Amino acid sequence: MASNLHSLDPRLAKALSNQVRARALELFTEGAKSPKLIATELELDLRSVAYHVRVLKKLECIELVETVPRRGAVEHVYRVADWVLEI
Repeated sequence: MASNLHSLDPRLAKALSNQVRARALELFTEGAKSPKLIATELELDLRSVAYHVRVLKKLECIELVETVPRRGAVEHVYRVADWVLEI
């Protein structure tokens, strides 16, 4: 029996293999957000969310759209990559 199913992009498979990354990626599809905003919405520790956001960035599932100075630090704002939305 031949299958016509397309294989899932390995980057997306890796992104979705973790619940925090999957939930964060879902929130990124709603619009550009910072790791701090994602952490607040998911009610999770910022350090944990920041780690998973870095993984999503490395996998090219999200892309940096803006950096905003905040109290001596820089807040990074990301959006979902176009190729993820096309799937």
